[in-house]
Amino acid sequence: MQLRADDRVLLLVPASGAELAALGRILVKGVLVVLGEGDEIRHLRAQLSEFENILLLEASPDRIPWREQYFSKIVVPPQLERTLPHVLGELRRVLAPEGELVRSAIPV
Repeated sequence: MQLRADDRVLLLVPASGAELAALGRILVKGVLVVLGEGDEIRHLRAQLSEFENILLLEASPDRIPWREQYFSKIVVPPQLERTLPHVLGELRRVLAPEGELVRSAIPV
């Protein structure tokens, strides 16, 4: 998967701080939104505080707290493949009309 500097990317699960930082450096005109839980998200927030284009949300893929048709890419990692049918409606809601669902590991 190729990322453009202006992509608006949603990761459905957190990656390592190093991987997220690498994505933040690519998306210099875009944004990276990462969903996750509690301590993991709080830890990543502290680790990535220098990045204004990385947002870490305590949320799950079935209830994404974001406006409709925003993301140009949504990354669905292998561990969520089996739950994809249950969250597909929510993913479509936040995916831009020209956007794409990417079944992949973290695209660094």
